[in-house]
Amino acid sequence: MDKIFSRIKFIYQYIISSLGFIPTVISLAFFLLAILMLYLETTGLSVTLKETLPFLIISNGETARLILSTIATGVISLTVFSFTMVMLVLNQAGSNFSPRVIPGLITYKANQTVTGLYLGTLIYTLVVMVNVRSEFYSVDLPGFAIFLSMAFAIACLGFFVYFIHSISESIQIESILEGIYNITVSQLEEEIERDKGTNMPNIFNQKDWLYLKSPKTGYVQSLDQVAVMKLLMEFDVVLDFEYPLGSFLVEGIPFARINKRVENMDEFTDRLFDHVNFFREERPGINYIFGFKHITESAVKALSPGINDPGTAIKAIDYLTALFAKRMQLTDEKILYDDDGAGRVRFKHQTFKDIYAICLTPLRLYGKQNSILVLKMLLLLQSLLHKVKPYPHLLPVLHQEAVLLLHDAEEAILNPGDKQKINLLVNQINKMDVMDKLLPTLKGAH
Repeated sequence: MDKIFSRIKFIYQYIISSLGFIPTVISLAFFLLAILMLYLETTGLSVTLKETLPFLIISNGETARLILSTIATGVISLTVFSFTMVMLVLNQAGSNFSPRVIPGLITYKANQTVTGLYLGTLIYTLVVMVNVRSEFYSVDLPGFAIFLSMAFAIACLGFFVYFIHSISESIQIESILEGIYNITVSQLEEEIERDKGTNMPNIFNQKDWLYLKSPKTGYVQSLDQVAVMKLLMEFDVVLDFEYPLGSFLVEGIPFARINKRVENMDEFTDRLFDHVNFFREERPGINYIFGFKHITESAVKALSPGINDPGTAIKAIDYLTALFAKRMQLTDEKILYDDDGAGRVRFKHQTFKDIYAICLTPLRLYGKQNSILVLKMLLLLQSLLHKVKPYPHLLPVLHQEAVLLLHDAEEAILNPGDKQKINLLVNQINKMDVMDKLLPTLKGAH
């Protein structure tokens, strides 16, 4: 039963994050509305309204058919044009920024809602159209239902203008970076709330562990924590993941370990993987690490010779600064506890050092010749030094990456004036007297 519930949860997550979820729900609602309106027409709705609001009721059959066919044709054209525009936008986003941002653009709720309105209006119109002059009704025409179809068509025109505005804004890098940042911050805040601190349960310090081999190949993104915890309590074992969530597992390769042997190891592993979810897409809403990666990849793509947009890289570094300041609040160990307060699951977490290096290394490599970007990365360091006082263990990480940045800048930047600007900022950082070691200045400056 737990396996079925886990599958249902994973399927639900997949469905609600898909492109067609919201349009399908809206289309179904319009279909049910059409059935309801046709039923009300059989009770004499149009006849009643014709006496009080005659201008709302269409009584000519040819006019009704012409209106409905025009609405159907027009909405189909709007839908095709909108889908074409979406494809062009996704292609441009993948070319100019990073292919990683495409899933976020696809699942943009506002655009899905507009698409659902188009499809719903089309379905409603078609259902009403086939019932015009139907012998089933006691009235000649479902006049008010036709009027609603006209109202929906007018609404589609208004939302089409909104769609053009929305899609043009969603392709702007500021909007993309802000969307990724907001999702990542939300995920980080959830992780911080669940964080129990740095106290490591003694069970994870034992020496003898039994390794589990992966029965599947793929990216493990999430797991049903309730079901996994129930399984571990049933077998009275503790689970230690060798890889962080989001890692690629290969069939037959050890991926985790447990603290003692169970009777049927294959059955235990299979049941465990029934509660593990695999995704092909790296979405920040699933794992906050992906948000750091997406912003970094957008910055690196902007620094490529074909794009040559350092302004985008600067904006990306601003968002990374805020994310690193938030990530400082999270410990490097991720442990899940059962209802009795005992540690049952430990993940090999990507530490602050790992994430910091993953983000700054490509930025340093592709931006070392640009003095503006070097200054921006030093400003990132300066901002984090204002936040690092409660987390002294992170000081060596910040110092090491800064030294690497200055080393590359020493070799890549030849202009003495640019070196002098960098040295001025380095001296300001050293005067903060936060790090144990001073940062080296660049040679050859005026």
